[in-house]
Amino acid sequence: MIKARSLRKWIVTLARPLVDAAGQLRGVVTVGTVLEHFQDALRVKDLPDGSVVSIINQDGDVIARSVDSAKWVGRNVAKWPSIARHLAAKEGSEPVMWPDGIERITGSATARMAPWLIEVGLPKQIAFARVMPRLGWGALFIVGTLATAFAIAWMLSGRIVRPLRELGKDASELAAGELSHRSAVNTRDEVGVLAENFNCMAEALERREDEARAAADELRKAKDTLAAVIDASPVAIVCSDTDRRLVLWSRGAEQMFGYSAEEVLGRRTRIIPPGDEAMSQSLFDRAFRGETIRDVQFKRRRKDGTLLEVRVAAAPMHNPDGSVRSVAWVYEDVTDRKNAEEQLRRLAHYDQLTGLPNRLLLQKELGRLLSGDRGGRPTSIALFDLDGFKDVNDTLGHSTGDELLIDVGHRLIGIAELRSDIGLVSRLGGDEFVVVLPNCGDPRVVGEIVEAILKRLSEPYTINDHILHVNASVGVAIAPNDGSNVEELIANADLALYQAKSDGGRICRFFLPVLRAQAQARRGLDLDLRRAFAQDEFELFFQPQIRLADQAVVGAEALLRWRHPERGILAPGAFIETLAESAISSEVGSWIVRTACQKTAHWRAIGLPLMRIAVNLFPSQAHNEKLMADVDAALRESGLPPEAIELEITEYVAFNHEDPTGPLLKLHERGVKLAFDDFGTGYASLNYLARFPISHIKIDRSFVDKITDNAEDAAIVRSLIAMAHNLELEVIAEGVETDAQAAFLLNERCQEAQGFLYAKPLPADEFESYLRTHRLALQVDTAEKRLNRGRDVPPRATRSLGRRGIRRS
Repeated sequence: MIKARSLRKWIVTLARPLVDAAGQLRGVVTVGTVLEHFQDALRVKDLPDGSVVSIINQDGDVIARSVDSAKWVGRNVAKWPSIARHLAAKEGSEPVMWPDGIERITGSATARMAPWLIEVGLPKQIAFARVMPRLGWGALFIVGTLATAFAIAWMLSGRIVRPLRELGKDASELAAGELSHRSAVNTRDEVGVLAENFNCMAEALERREDEARAAADELRKAKDTLAAVIDASPVAIVCSDTDRRLVLWSRGAEQMFGYSAEEVLGRRTRIIPPGDEAMSQSLFDRAFRGETIRDVQFKRRRKDGTLLEVRVAAAPMHNPDGSVRSVAWVYEDVTDRKNAEEQLRRLAHYDQLTGLPNRLLLQKELGRLLSGDRGGRPTSIALFDLDGFKDVNDTLGHSTGDELLIDVGHRLIGIAELRSDIGLVSRLGGDEFVVVLPNCGDPRVVGEIVEAILKRLSEPYTINDHILHVNASVGVAIAPNDGSNVEELIANADLALYQAKSDGGRICRFFLPVLRAQAQARRGLDLDLRRAFAQDEFELFFQPQIRLADQAVVGAEALLRWRHPERGILAPGAFIETLAESAISSEVGSWIVRTACQKTAHWRAIGLPLMRIAVNLFPSQAHNEKLMADVDAALRESGLPPEAIELEITEYVAFNHEDPTGPLLKLHERGVKLAFDDFGTGYASLNYLARFPISHIKIDRSFVDKITDNAEDAAIVRSLIAMAHNLELEVIAEGVETDAQAAFLLNERCQEAQGFLYAKPLPADEFESYLRTHRLALQVDTAEKRLNRGRDVPPRATRSLGRRGIRRS
């Protein structure tokens, strides 16, 4: 019996151990009852006034008292003689002087199912008030008192002890492992509450048991799954104990390293290559100290001795007390990946044809050389471009061209290996190569090295049974003066190369600031030309072509002019080269063809039947399939027949585009005429005249200008005319300015001429007026054609003109 601290009331507690089938203690069932509730059982209405009922446990503690319970409950009365006798005798009756000074006839009895003594005391005065006259009634009263005590004891036993014993049996069932067992006690007192709590506890234990069983099942499944994953994993999973002896060797490890589990389990690892033992031990020590290691790459050795590139992760495995019991290792074979990465690196940084470093690696190397860490030391680059490489591709095929590029790369590498002052050699792209000269800023030294390289590159190449002679042009830029960053340095070397090409090739040119200014001017001019075309500032002028035999107008050449808003009318010499290289050249050329056809159709419609209109083609147009669509559309919209238009190409265009199935030949098959412009100034030969279906050749003004004063020029013109007649081609002489020149050409049987002698290039309205006042030829005099054939002519001489051979009239 205890006094509860929170309730500050006396409570009687009963406890029973719960043990399982093995005798192990599983729990304790404890029942506590507030003693105040016993008072209800002690309030016996039939007892006379002054009667007292007490319940005393085996230790002599008052459990309940019908009178003044608050003073007596919990009080120990074991030392009272009467109480001691009654506890020892279990039951009895006698007169006893109670502590309140009243002598009572006291009867006591022990409860049947609990070690409690129940005492009932009746005041002696009341009990013996009528003893003498009613002795019999006294005896009966004593018997009644004893019966009442026994009844109260029995009642207490039935209401409290029996449910508690049932709960004890329930606890035994629960302790035996029957966690599904529930108590059937269902009272409305504290014992009923205890039974409910017992059932809740049983449910909790059963639920916990189910959870433990489910957790054990999940753990078993997890272990099975982990074993299956380890067994099926392509990576090698290995565990080693504190002595580095292997305790786990997965199937992936067997396949990766070649050792079976039987060969390695219980032994130290055998996959460490010689020289890596210290590093391996260091990783093990780190993992054993509790560190998790990830993404470490190194080599491991297979059973056959070959080495693998592996990526390793390691983690410690702990005991329940936190100590490390082993280390788990995961090995991933990244050999193929490393090889692929190396291949990708080569693809990214090396040219696949020549094996030389490419533009990206060149930029990285130059970036390093130009960085501030080198203290501003000079670095030179030489940009090489092969002269005539396109001819090799066009005549011998791209496979031969590729072999030539490979051979050029080998020669450059060979020179670099012989000279310590040559650094990186790279292929920039196409037929362009770059040689880097670190710590070299002296133009004389650079020039000496470049000349040695040019000499080596100019030596004959033997490729596929062909002996090739190829030269190169070179542009040089020196940092930091010619560029402080990679892009600027390469761009300036390219400008120097452009100048070397313009100067005829096969030479070296150093970058000068004026080249940048010229390039910027070309860029500015290109932007201005784009604006001019968008704002319709281009205009066509027309120059008549005259038949020398009768001075009749047989045609006209459409010539481009730029009506600049500030500078006025600009001739082609001021812009035509930049326009030819511009991205809009094809669009401008299409506009020229369309406009020239429209004007010619208009003049024909008003009674001025111009036989043909000649149009100059840009190099970008001449061999573009779009040309056919442009010409077809212009003829269809204007209504002109195909023979009314003549397309003029320079010898340069014919030389650089030798396609027998190109658009020019297809247009000729439809009836469109073709002419060689500026003939004799380029590179064309009789072979080109035979391949292209030319109807006219136009003798360049540079020959016509001095035919009356210079015997050499006169002989050249005679030869050109005679050659054209032998090929049944008509001849037009350009730049005729004097009657003497016209007479010479007529005497040599040149059919047609154009020049300032007849008219300068005129705007469309002025040219229309010119047509109205001059004779127009209706057809070609065939008798004159026959007259001009069959004359012997001496061999032709040639002269070289500009870089592109673009018409500048």
